[in-house]
Amino acid sequence: MAELLNINSAYGLCESLYGIIPDEESFEDLAMDAWSRIGSKHTRLYRFIGNVENGKLKLPCNADEIESVHIPVPDAQMTNSLSDNYWTDNVWIESYIDHRKKLEDPYWTRGKLVKYDEGNNELYFSRNYPRVMVVYHGIFADEDGLPLITEKEQRAIAAFVAYTSLYKEAIKKRDGNLMKLAQVVNGDWLRLCNAARVKERLNQNDMDRILDAKTSWSRKSYGHSLKPIM
Repeated sequence: MAELLNINSAYGLCESLYGIIPDEESFEDLAMDAWSRIGSKHTRLYRFIGNVENGKLKLPCNADEIESVHIPVPDAQMTNSLSDNYWTDNVWIESYIDHRKKLEDPYWTRGKLVKYDEGNNELYFSRNYPRVMVVYHGIFADEDGLPLITEKEQRAIAAFVAYTSLYKEAIKKRDGNLMKLAQVVNGDWLRLCNAARVKERLNQNDMDRILDAKTSWSRKSYGHSLKPIM
């Protein structure tokens, strides 16, 4: 993937491509609206550890989707219906399984999954747990918390901001010619939006995931590419 750009970089493209200087106060809101419409979020997997206070745990500002939430307790059967004594052997077995899985699965995290509710960028718990680990997908963001974008998304956002500016101006002035021009730019936005949703290049891992859904696993063979012949 090419280097990601600041979302505010689309501001200059509005003038360069469409001769429109957007309103600085509303530009960021429009750019974020366009970015959410495109829907191509660039994320990576993060792990965050925090203490629950007053039943709440504040999430990092770049958190997008929660993958799992764990407390530092082995997820092993400790008692049964016949005895209240701890089954220490199960703890050792579970610890061994945890150690092996963490080397194979990037989503695997040691500890017991715990129930929670989510809202207002916070997690809510029934009690105050210490050292809760949250595995989440976080958006690549700049120092201000704004998302980073690709060059194709930059062009699409510039088209959306230009279209919105022309559309609002046409309504204010009751100008039919401006409205027609806005519709032309809207066509640019729709085309660029669709293009921005498609990756620049499909690598072997991407094609592997696609073929996993369409063909049998036995398609793989040593020394051969998974990609179709173009």
